[in-house]
Amino acid sequence: MLPKENRLNKKYFQLLHKQGKKFRGEYGMLVIQKSTQKEFRFAFVVSKKIGNAVQRNRMTRLLREITKTHIKDGIGMKGIYIAYKYCNEYEKLEKDFNIQFETALRDTLKA
Repeated sequence: MLPKENRLNKKYFQLLHKQGKKFRGEYGMLVIQKSTQKEFRFAFVVSKKIGNAVQRNRMTRLLREITKTHIKDGIGMKGIYIAYKYCNEYEKLEKDFNIQFETALRDTLKA
């Protein structure tokens, strides 16, 4: 589980989805917005379209572990990862997420 200070509240989901920049990958979409605070907050959306409860929980656990490696102090960002295709392999999901995250960092920090 992500530490409490790094979890995004539900009230920001719609706002972030409307105002954030979207980066689509093979397994999901990353929505990122620069924050005025110096904290990194993140959330995951894994719908029932992915599969049964076991598959959804597995996907969420993998995404949580991948995101923990990207939590950095000093980066003020809010993000949501919306999964839309099931992936059971950590390496594939990590590669897809890393490409999206690096592109998002490059684009949002420039702006």
